[in-house]
Amino acid sequence: MKTKLVFSTVLIKSRLTLRMTQQEVASAVGVSQSAYNYWESGKHYPNATKIYLLIQVLKIPIEDVFSA
Repeated sequence: MKTKLVFSTVLIKSRLTLRMTQQEVASAVGVSQSAYNYWESGKHYPNATKIYLLIQVLKIPIEDVFSA
């Protein structure tokens, strides 16, 4: 559970730093805005492929993703 909350915080901070909307990020990784919203809220966790895409789109250092 803590991992999901840390990951969702990283998503939110990275997205806001890049001044992107949830819809823009969702489109870039190939999911709906509501699916992306679930990731930011910590309700769901993306699969490995989507995590890889999120790291690229949001320019997230890999160590930030797995620091729980």
